[in-house]
Amino acid sequence: MEEKRTLFEYLYKNLREQIITGYLKYGDPLPSMSQLCENYHVGIRTVKDVLAALKKEGLIYTEERRPSIVAYQPDREVQKEHAIISVLERRHTILEVYRTMELIMPRLFAFSMVSCGGEKVSLSFRQLKQSSKKEIAVRWKASSAALHNLLDASDNLLFRDVFTSLEICARVPFFLEFRKSPAFSASYRAYKDPLWMLEAVNTGDPKEVRRCFQTMYHAIAGDVKQYMEELAVMVPFPAEEGKSYYYWSPEKGRDHYYMQITRDLIDKIGVGTYREGTFLPSEAALAEEYKVSVSTIRKAVAMLNKCGFCHTYNVKGTQVTLFNDDATVQCMKDKVFKNDTLLYLSGLQFMAVAVWPAAMLTAESMKGEARGLLEKIEQPGAVPLDLIMHSMTEHLSLRPFQVILQEVSGLLHWGYYYSFYSDGSTQSNELNRRCRKAMDCLLEGQAEAFARQLSLCYCHVLEVVREHMVQCGLYETKNLVTPNPEDWEETGE
Repeated sequence: MEEKRTLFEYLYKNLREQIITGYLKYGDPLPSMSQLCENYHVGIRTVKDVLAALKKEGLIYTEERRPSIVAYQPDREVQKEHAIISVLERRHTILEVYRTMELIMPRLFAFSMVSCGGEKVSLSFRQLKQSSKKEIAVRWKASSAALHNLLDASDNLLFRDVFTSLEICARVPFFLEFRKSPAFSASYRAYKDPLWMLEAVNTGDPKEVRRCFQTMYHAIAGDVKQYMEELAVMVPFPAEEGKSYYYWSPEKGRDHYYMQITRDLIDKIGVGTYREGTFLPSEAALAEEYKVSVSTIRKAVAMLNKCGFCHTYNVKGTQVTLFNDDATVQCMKDKVFKNDTLLYLSGLQFMAVAVWPAAMLTAESMKGEARGLLEKIEQPGAVPLDLIMHSMTEHLSLRPFQVILQEVSGLLHWGYYYSFYSDGSTQSNELNRRCRKAMDCLLEGQAEAFARQLSLCYCHVLEVVREHMVQCGLYETKNLVTPNPEDWEETGE
């Protein structure tokens, strides 16, 4: 019941925020119930409960077999005042979000274009092309839909989620409404017609696509900053900014707690905490360790048995048995584990793209602590890439970017990779060698080489695990192609 309530609140607060802040305006249709289920990873019952609550609050109205429509229509001046105060309270977060979008989204758009091919790109932008002669607000909404479609076409389960969370927090509709303000004059002239996006992707050049979108986000971020400074002077009383308002969780609505325990145990098996042939602690001991009921532990252990990581015997307990391919083949028929595997591979693919700008931002500050980090990496049982990323996120000054990397890193259970090596995460395997090469680049002050090596680390793990999963029957993983780090290089090496 607690999980059900959490999912309700997650979807309810998200939709309510979009309506109250004007992201969804009066008369706008909400996505269909099936689309809401897919976009937010919740069940149809949760969606119906949320829509009923929004209707009761007077924010939407519903008709049978039709999309729900936004009914919220406050006094225009009151809404404008509330919107301005709300934006000023969040101004630091909003500026950080635009900067994060500048760093991440152009790379995701460029990679999605390359990975999905010309026909899917054309289909993604069809609605935008059809809207070319409509008013600017309609064209910008169509451009947002086109970019969401492009990210979906990549088959990555995280790209769209990240973009949606950033777009909502960036308060795009608010700033579009004031696009004719002098503060926006430069970016409005340059980007008022979003058809330039279609022209950019039609080049088929990932570096050109990245350049175009980076230029746009950079220009708009500067104008947004200037406009908020003007607003701050206009309001009769100062709007004090509170905490960071950016939040995103890739697992919200997807996850079951026993799967988190399953992942953690796989990690411990993979890195050698529980070696092949040894027995796991008793169910009661694991329940005490994870602060859950024995029944939850039994679900996690049952999943380990299905995956081929363990075998449970009556009386004896659960023994580690790496690696049972037949069990993995059977496991691919389990919907929960199948989705979890696709989410894991999506996280690897995302990090292969996103780690580049993060490394470029933090290399200089990380260099001073590199030798201490290297000592930790050399410790027995260490997971070098995890330690490097932990250090990197601590050095990131952009809170939204930090949140995204932390959340995606939380999906990456390294036991899947290390289980392919009989000695666990010893210093002899390929990933650890690549990590040490990245650290050498960091120590030598070669930021771009450091970024490249980290991207290659994620590419390597993606390829190893993906190919194994294809052999085990999860053919959908073929669609999660390996990024090419050369697409992110600013200059030649």
